[in-house]
Amino acid sequence: MSLTGGCQCGAIRYEIHGEPLGFARCHCTDCQRQSGSAFGLSLYVAPGDIVWTGEMSQWNDVAASGRKVIRDFCPTCGTRLMNRRAEGGDFLSLKAGTLDPGHDLMPRAELWTDSALPWVPLIADVPTYPGQPQDHEALRAAWSDWRRGQTLAFYDDNAARYADYSEREEPHPRLSAWLDTLTPGSRLLDLGCGVGWATAQMRQRGFAARAMDGSRGLAEQAKQRHGVEVELVSFGELVEKASFDAVWAFFSLMHAPRDRMPDHLRRIYDAMVPGGRLYLGLKEGEGAARDPQGRLYTYYTETELSRRLDHGGFEVTALTRGEGVSFDGTPTANLYVEATRG
Repeated sequence: MSLTGGCQCGAIRYEIHGEPLGFARCHCTDCQRQSGSAFGLSLYVAPGDIVWTGEMSQWNDVAASGRKVIRDFCPTCGTRLMNRRAEGGDFLSLKAGTLDPGHDLMPRAELWTDSALPWVPLIADVPTYPGQPQDHEALRAAWSDWRRGQTLAFYDDNAARYADYSEREEPHPRLSAWLDTLTPGSRLLDLGCGVGWATAQMRQRGFAARAMDGSRGLAEQAKQRHGVEVELVSFGELVEKASFDAVWAFFSLMHAPRDRMPDHLRRIYDAMVPGGRLYLGLKEGEGAARDPQGRLYTYYTETELSRRLDHGGFEVTALTRGEGVSFDGTPTANLYVEATRG
C-alpha cells in the first residue's frame, strides 16, 4: 500500500514506496507562513523511496535553524511540496498536507513549540522540541513505536482468526529440517513466536525452547492452543547474553522498520553463543509498505539481506526461495535464510 499525493493543481504527483522515517508537526514561523495556518506538517522520507512526476521549481533559503535548505514547489499553483537540506542527507521533508486523503498517518513529534500559537494544544506523549532537534533519533523512534503499535493492534484484535490461519496439522517441514541439523537438547529461541506452533514443535523434539512475542493476543492463543507461555518481549527489548544455541525468527522481523534491523541483528547476535545458528523467514522484494490490515512489511533482496547479516557478524550458510499466501490471501515471495554467528 503506497502513499500518494501531489500539488493543488495536479501538475506534480508523487508516490512513496518505502516506510516513512518520521512525522512531525512544526510550529516555526517559516511553516506558519508557508501553510498560511498555525503549523506545517513534515513527513520525513528517504529520497530514494519517493518517485515524482512533473517538473518542480525551487528556491534556496536559510531556515529558522540557520541551515541552508532547498524548497521545492509547483510552478503553476505554487504548492510547496518538500524541503531538503542543501548539503544533502538521508531524508527529505515532505509537506504532508499534500498527501491524498485516506492515509492513517499521525504526527508523532512537535517542533518549534516556542513559536507555537497559544491556542493550539500540543499532542500528548510525543517528543517535543522548543526549536529544531539536533538529530532525528528520538523523533524517528517515536514514529517507529507508533507504527509498530499498528501492527501489534492487528494481531491483538485478530489473534484467534490469525491462529486459525497459521495453525498446521503436521510438523512444519522447514522447521523439521532445521531441527535435524541441531544438537539434541539445544537451547532455542522462537523470536516473534506468534501463536507458538514452532515452540511446541521444538519442545516435542526435546529442545529447550523459549517463546517471545510482542502481541498479548497471540500470546494468549499460544497458551490456549499449545500450552506455551510466551514472554512479552519485542525485538528491541531482547537483552539476553549468550543464552541460546539457535534462534528461529520465522516471518517476524519482516514487521520491523528497515532502520531498526541492524539493532535487532546485534541483539540476536549477543543473545547467541559463538557458532550459534539463525533461521530467518522474510518477504522478498524492495522497500516497505502497509498491507490493508495496517501491518508493516519490510522487504529484502538476497543481496541486501546477505550484506546486513555479514555486517551483523553472521555467515550465511543457505538461502532458498519459496512462495506463500498472506493472511488476506495475497501471494508472497519468500526468502529463507540460514546463518551462523561468528
